[in-house]
Amino acid sequence: MPSADKQRLNDLVLSRYLLGSLPAEEAERLDELSVADDEFALRLDAAENDLVDAYARGELSGDALEQFQKFYLSSPRRREKLEFARTLLHSGERTADAGARATTRHAIPGAKPTDQTSQSSSLRRWFTVPRLRLQWGFAFAAVALLFGGSYLFVENERLRHQANEARNQQIALNQHAQELEKQLDEQRSTNASTVKELDRLRETLPPPRALKIVAALLLPQMRGVGEAPTVSVPPGTDQVQLRLQLESNDFPAYQVALRDSVTNQVLWRSAKLKAKLQGDAVGVSISLAASLLKQQNYMLELYGAAGTSAELMASYPFRVVLK
Repeated sequence: MPSADKQRLNDLVLSRYLLGSLPAEEAERLDELSVADDEFALRLDAAENDLVDAYARGELSGDALEQFQKFYLSSPRRREKLEFARTLLHSGERTADAGARATTRHAIPGAKPTDQTSQSSSLRRWFTVPRLRLQWGFAFAAVALLFGGSYLFVENERLRHQANEARNQQIALNQHAQELEKQLDEQRSTNASTVKELDRLRETLPPPRALKIVAALLLPQMRGVGEAPTVSVPPGTDQVQLRLQLESNDFPAYQVALRDSVTNQVLWRSAKLKAKLQGDAVGVSISLAASLLKQQNYMLELYGAAGTSAELMASYPFRVVLK
């Protein structure tokens, strides 16, 4: 097939593609080709410009005219493209008419071309149909530059705003870090002062002394025994530990009460105690503050504790002698 016929066939396929007349599979193939092949995309753009120009000049008819109005003009972008082509076409026609009138004036002997005639001729050459494709390219380039400049301006403002926010946040973080460091230094200074004060107090305090304890073993009171055992408490004694020997271990726990033999008042009462084996004897141990005792007779009463009830088991009289 001659190359001219092949070119017309390709142009026909492109026109049918633009008018939505190709089968779905062929249209999908051309969709992919328009994205992947730059040369094909340029040919498709040129074919579209020619198709729009032909419609604007009223050169379409029949099925092509119907498909153009039904399919091609269904897109708002394509309708805008048609309006732009019509505007350029009308401007070209007006410029061509002005150029024709200028040519008539040139035919008159002695007439000189004016600046307006020269300008109209230049506009005519610019807006003639062969130039429409180039005009489309410039128009779209201008629109792209406009939108690109607007986008860059907005993006630049957004980035500047983000940079200012980041800088303010960094300043705030630095201030917070300085405040924390200052507080930490103050805390360290306070801790150092506290340590020094503790060291000074330790130096002024007297050294701790060992507790002085007096221990004694008491037996339960027996009938016929008159004199109570004596517990000697030297000066400076802190505690008096007394072990009460049991005749039998019949209760899970015991309690001991200290009674003043003179006033018959209970001066002290222990918590519940467990009996423990010491040597061959079982007993319970109590600890009394030495300051609680005076030089006189006392009675320790031992109670067996079972649940909430308590039963008196034995009495342990003793006499305190302060030396």
